Amino acid sequence: MQNLRLIKKIHEGIDNTCYAAILTNWDLIEMQELELAEKAFDIVSRGASEEDVAKQLEVDLTHIRKLLKEYKMKYCVDEKSFLMFDKLYSKELFFDVCREMTQRGQKDAYFSLNSFYRQNRVNNDVRHINAFVLDFDYYKVDEYRELSAVEFYKKIENKLSMTPTAVMDSGRGLYIIYAFKHCSYHMDKLYHAIIKHFYTLFEKYGMDLNATLTTQVIRIPGTINSKNGRKAEILEFNDTNYKLQDFAALLPWSEKEVKAYKKEKLHHKKEKKMKQIDLSKRKPHFKDYYEDFRTLIHLRNKSEHYEGYRELLLYLTREKACWMGYTVDESIALAKELNDLLRIPLSDIEIERNCKPSDNRACSSIDTIIDKLRINIDEQKKMKVLKRRWLKKSLYAKRKRKHVLLNRSPKQQELFERRTRICELKNVHHLRNSRIAEILGISKSQVTRDLQYIKAHGYEFIQKLKDYMGRIEDAKETDYFRRKLVFERQKQLLEWLKIARRALDYLVREIGVAKN
Repeated sequence: MQNLRLIKKIHEGIDNTCYAAILTNWDLIEMQELELAEKAFDIVSRGASEEDVAKQLEVDLTHIRKLLKEYKMKYCVDEKSFLMFDKLYSKELFFDVCREMTQRGQKDAYFSLNSFYRQNRVNNDVRHINAFVLDFDYYKVDEYRELSAVEFYKKIENKLSMTPTAVMDSGRGLYIIYAFKHCSYHMDKLYHAIIKHFYTLFEKYGMDLNATLTTQVIRIPGTINSKNGRKAEILEFNDTNYKLQDFAALLPWSEKEVKAYKKEKLHHKKEKKMKQIDLSKRKPHFKDYYEDFRTLIHLRNKSEHYEGYRELLLYLTREKACWMGYTVDESIALAKELNDLLRIPLSDIEIERNCKPSDNRACSSIDTIIDKLRINIDEQKKMKVLKRRWLKKSLYAKRKRKHVLLNRSPKQQELFERRTRICELKNVHHLRNSRIAEILGISKSQVTRDLQYIKAHGYEFIQKLKDYMGRIEDAKETDYFRRKLVFERQKQLLEWLKIARRALDYLVREIGVAKN
């Protein structure tokens, strides 16, 4: 059976001292050892400790804890509880469960590419690195959205420098799997460098950055993708014989360059001084990130993009909040506030368990957040801090760029035209400050500050007014004015010219400066 053959090829080096994970909704599957779990739960309910239960039933303590955890999740929680979780199995049991799920056509069942020391699917417990996957969500790229998995594979096949072990239709996307002789977890840096290199090559084709972890799971071939009811199928299988080091040749550095870099780094290494970090200084900056996350949710609700980013967004919110000085409970409360804005919100259990950030982990950078949440340029323009550096510079330069004819930036033009209008309404039409504020749609205090400025810098303001008026008079007959400026802006400038003449007449009479 080809489905099981691929799983056995990936886990070729598994033995009885390590475990492989299966992730699925266990609510759909009858619990094994149910009778033993019921006995254990009954004894614990009477007040006995887990250690006493293990001694009384003559069962290993770790196994008892595992059974009690599963029993509580399956039978002792309300209907809204989340029952999608990992189970880790030793060699034979793992293959048996995979075979059973394939034959049954289980919905949304996944298996881990790598194996683990303990029955815990976390980075720290990885034992053997067996394979990596290039997970293409090509349906998110407009150019390839209408293609089938086979058609998309033909598009990228000639861009793969090495023959894949397997190509698999995941039901919505495409997996390209490279299996190799199992290696130690100590080689995880090389593993991540190779994956990162593949991501730079295939990012434009929709490769998922979130599918590059050493704890990565992929769909079990032959199981069902519940989102569209399609089966995950193997399109191509090759009995390859790779080592992880074979992929190192794809990297943009030679072995000599890496050794030289390590030697130089070791030579210049200095002892790091432990600094006391004052988290209270970070806390005020979280507000802008939080506003950006809210903005992103509103934008995606408006464009009917409801799923595919929810867990990650709430995870990043909690990670950023904890790093900036909030407590774990405060970070959960902030994540729940954002969750309420989602059209399809997650359950409270999902927020607490699935969106929990790792301890002592460096916080994600702005570029990492943008990559993970796939924030496009139009969305970035509406953010405060979640923008690429080049976009920030571009927008800043645009704000500072001066008009070809008027020699002022858009902000300077707006400020000067507003002050001129205030001067005319106050001194020619004799309106109150509150009425002027109402007409211009600004605050009364803003009107007061502008009038104070004009009074304090009367002579300077008149000179600027003359210069600005002269530039508009000279420009209005040019081709640039007629062709490049939007008609509404032309009309606005000509109307302002009339206002400016009335304001100038008043200022000249009041201050006693020659009009020309």
